[in-house]
Amino acid sequence: MNLEILDLNLDVYKTFYVVCKVSSYSQAAKILGVSQPAVSYNIKKLEERLGIELFNRKSIGIELTKEAESLISYIEDALTSIYIGEQKINSLLNYSAGIVSIGIPSHIGVFLLVDLIKEFNINYPNIKFKIVSKSTKELFRLLHNNSIDLIIDSAPIENGYNFSVKKIGKVDGVFACHKSRVELLDVELELQDICNYPLIVPNNDSSTTQELSRIFIKNKVDFNPMFEVSTSDMIANMVSKNIGIGFLLENTLALYQDIKKINLVTKLPCFEIYEIHKENNISVITKKFIDYINNYLKQN
Repeated sequence: MNLEILDLNLDVYKTFYVVCKVSSYSQAAKILGVSQPAVSYNIKKLEERLGIELFNRKSIGIELTKEAESLISYIEDALTSIYIGEQKINSLLNYSAGIVSIGIPSHIGVFLLVDLIKEFNINYPNIKFKIVSKSTKELFRLLHNNSIDLIIDSAPIENGYNFSVKKIGKVDGVFACHKSRVELLDVELELQDICNYPLIVPNNDSSTTQELSRIFIKNKVDFNPMFEVSTSDMIANMVSKNIGIGFLLENTLALYQDIKKINLVTKLPCFEIYEIHKENNISVITKKFIDYINNYLKQN
């Protein structure tokens, strides 16, 4: 940081800028709402600071010196930048501009985030969104590096980060098959029964598949999925093509007409959904969206 800029007196530069634009001390005093001697004092202070004369007096009015002419464009740019900054803050406070960067695994985003954004966009149409879908571990790294604003995930991990973590809901995990697999529907099956079919699950490094593996081991059933897939959309599409049995969050089934839930004796994991962010590094817009998430889930 350049500490020398802290020594700048913006009032004298603002006075100089106005005098330059109206070519009159008295007129500048009226615009600034100060006395004419105050204007003269600020101009003198700036001349002393810069070591030059700023104006030449004429029979009618004043004019910039050649040295001052090279200064005015910089002052105008600086004051304009400050004004634009203030306007941007004002836009953010009024939710008429801004961007929210969200990290969310696809298996949650497909049923939760789309509806949330749709409702939010109705009320705040100028807010932009950036959606990142990666593993839980990678999302935490991005949040730590300020690459995203918040995470919505089903299983926050303990990794030493000092994040704000709040449970915002829960959803059941289910195995699903194509509707033509009548032998798997309208009956209650053992976990072993579905292992006779190709299993389609999220990638092995996902918290979802790790939890599934623990349940299979606990029930002394081999967990040997044939397909590990990055996105729930692809899992659902593979199931709809009758390639195998897929593990999905139950809320996603309503989005696909050709796949149905398989009823199992074994209780599958119920996933708690969390909203995660840095407590002391959150924008006005992100805070508004987090509040909207909480209100939305209470009403739905």
